[in-house]
Amino acid sequence: MTILKKALLGWGVLAWAWTGCGPDADPDVVARIGERKITLEQLRQFRGDATANYRDPEEGLKAWRFYLETMIDMELMLAEARAEDLGRDLAFERKWLDERRKKLVDAYSAQTIAKEVDLAVDDMRASFAGSKWDKMLQLAHVRTASEAEAQKAMRDLEQGRDFAAVARDRSVVPVTAQRGGLLSTWFGRGNLEEMGLSVEIGEALFELDVGDFSQPFQVGEFYEIFKVLAEGPAPDHYRASFLRARYWEEFRAQWESLVDRLRERMDVRVQGESIKVLVERMTGAGRGGMLLGPEDRNVILATFDGGQVTVEDFAETYNAYWFIRSVSFDSSGIAEFIHRDLMPRTLVYHAALEEGLDRDSTIVAWLDGKKESMLLDALRDKEVVQQVVLDSAEVRAYYDANPQLFMQFEEIEVTEVLVATHGEAERLLQQVRAGGDLLDMAARHTIRADVEGGHYHMHNHPSERRVFGAFFDTVEAAKIGALNGPIELEEGFSVFRVEQRTPPRPVPYAEAVSRAEWWVQKQQETALFDQLFTRLREKYADRVTLFEERLGALAEN
Repeated sequence: MTILKKALLGWGVLAWAWTGCGPDADPDVVARIGERKITLEQLRQFRGDATANYRDPEEGLKAWRFYLETMIDMELMLAEARAEDLGRDLAFERKWLDERRKKLVDAYSAQTIAKEVDLAVDDMRASFAGSKWDKMLQLAHVRTASEAEAQKAMRDLEQGRDFAAVARDRSVVPVTAQRGGLLSTWFGRGNLEEMGLSVEIGEALFELDVGDFSQPFQVGEFYEIFKVLAEGPAPDHYRASFLRARYWEEFRAQWESLVDRLRERMDVRVQGESIKVLVERMTGAGRGGMLLGPEDRNVILATFDGGQVTVEDFAETYNAYWFIRSVSFDSSGIAEFIHRDLMPRTLVYHAALEEGLDRDSTIVAWLDGKKESMLLDALRDKEVVQQVVLDSAEVRAYYDANPQLFMQFEEIEVTEVLVATHGEAERLLQQVRAGGDLLDMAARHTIRADVEGGHYHMHNHPSERRVFGAFFDTVEAAKIGALNGPIELEEGFSVFRVEQRTPPRPVPYAEAVSRAEWWVQKQQETALFDQLFTRLREKYADRVTLFEERLGALAEN
């Protein structure tokens, strides 16, 4: 079973016994499953969509057989899902209707709004050049612990004292203070939040000229004074971010305008008596959403020309939003929720139906494909996921039999001082050899921004190898307790010592049990899928006709 097959279907698939069959009137058909057919073009598209995200598992004819086998397996699942009437399940029908509603709402809004938004794109592009998004700033800062200390720093600066000198004397950040306040990252409108700055502070900084310094700003518990050292062009992705943000601002404005027009045209009328019912029911609503009795579901909450909204519609919308948006449990709060969250998409949905978008061939084809995908998921859930039974003894046995899957990575404890110049690194190295405390020097002098105080732990993991680059290999080869350096790195020059190594070791079972359960579950699902497909292939064998000889033309291209 290949990784690609798992990715495409989510399960293991048994191999077909491939044989050529009799002729078919349509030379483009490579397989028939009952009344359904798979054409060469469909097979090409399926393989193209798959290999856009996954590596081809085979070459030539074997690859085309693999993808055709996968498509046939999916058709067998669809036949079984329909035979079991999974599409008539109440939960399935609700989910399907919700997907249909979403698609029609999106299609109508795109048809009605997107054209207007697209007309504004040229203006958006022009406005980028005049915005502050088109440049980056190199900054230095002085951070103080109090407003009084910030004012002292301001007096020094206003009297003409060098900014770097003030930073060295008054900033409470050792790493940047020794660099004269220099911040290593260039900042633009897209990443100022990394400094914890508000939009207002960011706006003020972009008004400064090169060489200017700001007034003190309160940032969290500290006060910051910034100086603009240089300007540079913003990277290309800033332009894309700017346009994306402006596009959605315009889209939201056009959406609200559309909804307002529909409200007026469809004459929305909310039923006050029904709101009283909701006030009573929502009093008991909590973190699990609201519950309704059978007598409440069909109570009409609002009417409009062409349709109505029931209390059940309200409950479904509320249950989808309650965990991300608070709702006041009084009449005014409920009315606001109805107008803000419930009615807009309801009105747009009915407008889409009025336009006949539910009969548009492109949308019908999309909805058919979506329903088939949901039927596959429903059969998978019924025949596989729900059949998995996790036994604690089996989970423990899997953990014991596969220790390589439950290992903690090697851990290396390091003390390091990273500085900007080779000369500074040599001086620190000599001080340590003369009895100086490397840990104290690291805390006071290191410029490594991604660790605290120069004392940290590395783990033999790809993510940390990417962070530390070639330095990781140097640390891994070093002896415990030996002083090393200066080592030239992209960031500067390093003097370090490996304090301790902890070799790879098994994760205790109590900590690994959830991972072991996951592996056992996947094993059981694979076995259950194999059983399912054995049964389906036997059951539907007389419906499947293959025309393998027609794959040859594909394999030659």
